[in-house]
Amino acid sequence: MKWSNYNILFYSDKLGYCLFNSRMLSFSKISKETFELFSKIRDNKIIAEEVLNRSDYDKLVKTKVIVTDHEDNNYLNTLKYRKTIQSYNTKSLGIILCPTLSCNFACPYCYEHNLPNNTMREPVQDELIKFINKKSEDFQDLTLNWHGGEPLIAFETIKQIYMKIENNSKLHIGHSSMVSNGYLLSQSVCNFFHEKKLDYLQITIDGSKDIHNKTRKLKNGQSSFERIIENIDMATDLMPNCCIGIRTNIGKSNREDYIQLYFELSKRWAGKNCNIYHTYVLDNSVNTCEKRRISLELTTEEKNNFEVMLAQNGIKTKKSLYPKMDCSLYTCMDCSLYTCMDDNAYVVDPNGFLYKCWADVGIMDRSIGTLESGITNYNIVSQFMIATDKFSDEKCLKCCYLPVCDGGCNLYRVGNIEKGIPYNVCNINDEGLIKYLETYMETYE
Repeated sequence: MKWSNYNILFYSDKLGYCLFNSRMLSFSKISKETFELFSKIRDNKIIAEEVLNRSDYDKLVKTKVIVTDHEDNNYLNTLKYRKTIQSYNTKSLGIILCPTLSCNFACPYCYEHNLPNNTMREPVQDELIKFINKKSEDFQDLTLNWHGGEPLIAFETIKQIYMKIENNSKLHIGHSSMVSNGYLLSQSVCNFFHEKKLDYLQITIDGSKDIHNKTRKLKNGQSSFERIIENIDMATDLMPNCCIGIRTNIGKSNREDYIQLYFELSKRWAGKNCNIYHTYVLDNSVNTCEKRRISLELTTEEKNNFEVMLAQNGIKTKKSLYPKMDCSLYTCMDCSLYTCMDDNAYVVDPNGFLYKCWADVGIMDRSIGTLESGITNYNIVSQFMIATDKFSDEKCLKCCYLPVCDGGCNLYRVGNIEKGIPYNVCNINDEGLIKYLETYMETYE
């Protein structure tokens, strides 16, 4: 028997001596004497069976603090098996469709640079229908996500594709969503997507007017903030059945602005079908560099501090900071598609090239095939499905936070493998855990 890899012993000025187990999500305050005893067991200086009475020993075995020599590894294999089953066992064919790669914005953190401005022509649209129909016997329906560039630049193309799917596809659309900057929403656009039963529309607002216009600026330099706000006002009325996700990408420049923004937007769209939330700026392209990434992204510590700040200001509950089992491998997020981990999901560009990740779109040597030929580059497919998740990362496999960490974006590991770009995808560390638990325990004071 041995000390589990998923135990975290720590001391906190607020909580005292503590033990957290990330596998069982268990948290205990312990005495200084127990802390010292556990530290010796952890460091293999003493054997648990020899220093603990039977009752205490059995309790530690039951709670997975003490495990057999192979138990941690067996648990790891179970998690990996669950991920694999889900990745290859979907009922929907997932398509992230880019009708154009053109965009009217010039966001500094965007991973799409110098891409062509063409839109999807009818021959490619016809190949899309053939591709769907070839796979129709294996799926119950189609999950469709519109992406870009800015997809609404190609609104007429979108309407053409909808017509072809409705008239010629053997799979009906079960769920549909769109990622848009929101600038080109209009009454006719909203009425169209309401008729087509769009489920989810993601629009980004990166801060107050001044902050937003620095990171979500039009290519002509003009402000986008006011028009996006007005368009969301309109969309919430004309598309009541479509959840509008108001997303803020948190980076170095706008984290202090978010609290005020959150409450202003929550008040403005109270009672509407809106979900106001944040995520973190990612510069995950394989063509990036470490210097650029550091200039844009928050560190693990900064992210942890930000989450605590949200809880202290009532944007999220303090109880929500308690670590949770990672389920990101087995679910889709933001009503879009986690294509890189789903064997039956693809990104399609305007020329009919296929990809496993939307950050790869337009990079020809990252394509996995075409609508016409199907998958031909299995090196990239296997890279995403097997070789670059947290279960293939030696650092992750040894990490005590693996059960509660999603492992980060696979494309960071791709960049490291192919170009040696350093990466850090950790979403929690020791300091973060202590701050989370300290804040969580304030609810019981």
